[in-house]
Amino acid sequence: MRTKTLVYIIGVVLLAACSKVETSDNGHLDGFWHLRAIDTLQTGGRADLAENGLTWAFQGEIMEVRDVKKVHQDLILHFQHSEGQLRLSEPYLVDRDHGDVALEDAELLRPYGIQGLSETFRVVELSSGSMVLESPVLRLHFRKN
Repeated sequence: MRTKTLVYIIGVVLLAACSKVETSDNGHLDGFWHLRAIDTLQTGGRADLAENGLTWAFQGEIMEVRDVKKVHQDLILHFQHSEGQLRLSEPYLVDRDHGDVALEDAELLRPYGIQGLSETFRVVELSSGSMVLESPVLRLHFRKN
């Protein structure tokens, strides 16, 4: 009986400890998203990015954009997701060896479909497998990895 009680107590302590670990409550948004296509709203043009390896990843209040093929720079941003909108701000160039550097020019964000240092997207669709975001000029299509 003593062993069962000890196992129960250890289990409760582990559960309590795990609840202190930082978790994220972003629903379907959390995780890795593969940027598959970008539509230009004004012209109706589409860039097929299915083979480019560009990803967005969300956890907590941090978003990372990454190029798995290492053509473009990896960046991190803060984000807020509420009321059908995704707001991005405070982008940084990822440089773990020398300290992340705040971006002052949006040029490095453009390959990922982000046009400014601060930008708000309308969330057109968000499910467990797909996401569509729309800015005033672009529509971005994602599939969850």
